[in-house]
Amino acid sequence: MKKLVLLLLFIPFITQAQRCQSPMPANIFKQNLNQLALQPNDQQKLQFSKNMLQGSCLLSSQVKDMAMVFGGDYYRFEFCKKSYKHVFDPGNFFDVYDAFANFSNAIRLYDFVSRQEPPIIVDPNPGPPIPPGPQSWYPNLTYPVASGYRGESGCNTPLADNDFEVISKPVVMQRTDANRRFEAMKMISVNCLSLGQMMKLATLFELESNRLAFMKEAFSKVYDLENYSYGTEIFSHVPYKNDWLAFCPGILDDFNPPPPPPPVVTCEVTAPDFDDIKRSIGNVSVNSTKVTLAKQIISTKKCFTVRQIAGIIELFSIESSRLEIALFSYDYCINTPDYYQLTESFYTTSSKDKLLEFINTKK
Repeated sequence: MKKLVLLLLFIPFITQAQRCQSPMPANIFKQNLNQLALQPNDQQKLQFSKNMLQGSCLLSSQVKDMAMVFGGDYYRFEFCKKSYKHVFDPGNFFDVYDAFANFSNAIRLYDFVSRQEPPIIVDPNPGPPIPPGPQSWYPNLTYPVASGYRGESGCNTPLADNDFEVISKPVVMQRTDANRRFEAMKMISVNCLSLGQMMKLATLFELESNRLAFMKEAFSKVYDLENYSYGTEIFSHVPYKNDWLAFCPGILDDFNPPPPPPPVVTCEVTAPDFDDIKRSIGNVSVNSTKVTLAKQIISTKKCFTVRQIAGIIELFSIESSRLEIALFSYDYCINTPDYYQLTESFYTTSSKDKLLEFINTKK
């Protein structure tokens, strides 16, 4: 293409009158160039560039830089045609031809430029240039809305958008990712940002790896943590999107620690309690009343060992009452695998057999 540039230098070139007062500042151009590169395909890059060109003025070298972002000559040609009317230095427009992969497309653009009418010169005294709008430095992505948010928060109340635009200027003005990170983290340390505002700061970083590192570092400090899935918007590469989505739930878990395990309740009848129980049952002389009282105490206290149940059984002289208490107490015993030991508390073989048959039904 260098030969093409030399060739075109010898072709008569109609020098056009200056068409705008001042070209886009370098820092604003850099932001627009980055946003253009973020677009997923050439068609959307062309649409973005059309919107960007409205009211803008570019140097020919800036047009060339943007043209080279396009993947194919078709959309590159369309962009260059649209850009020509917004060029500050049309006499240098031949630089743009070197952005084309095919010689024929560069010739097409030259033919287009040669046929253009002299542009209308704008008011030579338009006053100071109008600064870009507050949203000119970040791309048109889907940002989450923090108003009405009710989920987990890393800070109290996020900045109003107008305040954010003013406070973020020191970050926007930086020229390297390292300086952007320093200013952004300093800003976040004293202000509460929404996730959308953090995403806007992240779009300033040129490298996606630096965007991801910044987002991870700042995430726990933003207001609407549970809107984290929107963060994938600022990445064009799937691995970075997946990395972000895998990282955030772990941070949210720190804000929602698992509930502590329920306290362990020690289930036991202490020795002093058991002595009182035996004394109460032993003081009853009527057998039927004694059985009723024993059952009531056992069902209330609940946590008896096999040895303690055997001690209660010994308070009864009637074999049938002993068996009745043994069968009743099974559900209130804390070591039922040893329940067979109660067979030693009976006088007759039939009572022992009945207890063992009962234990088998409980397995």
